[in-house]
Amino acid sequence: MTLIFKPSFERVYKKLPASEKGAVDHCVNEIFDYYNKDILFAGLKVRKMSGKTNYFEIDTASNRRILIRKHNNIIEFITYGNHDEIRRFLKSFK
Repeated sequence: MTLIFKPSFERVYKKLPASEKGAVDHCVNEIFDYYNKDILFAGLKVRKMSGKTNYFEIDTASNRRILIRKHNNIIEFITYGNHDEIRRFLKSFK
């Protein structure tokens, strides 16, 4: 499984405080472990986005989410934000 971090994700990630970066890093490591080592998610909340094929959101700390897209053998980390920011992002590229 290949993990790809899109520029939109990297832009948001760079601006995060250290505490939030830690929560995001933890989620990324769990996703990596799940797909490469067959270790099940330990409390990671992953939900399929309704109306979007292959798009999922992962809950992190303090009501923030990571938007990912899974296709073939690739997971793309697209963006990070609260509920409204994720919805706004999805609407922007319809």
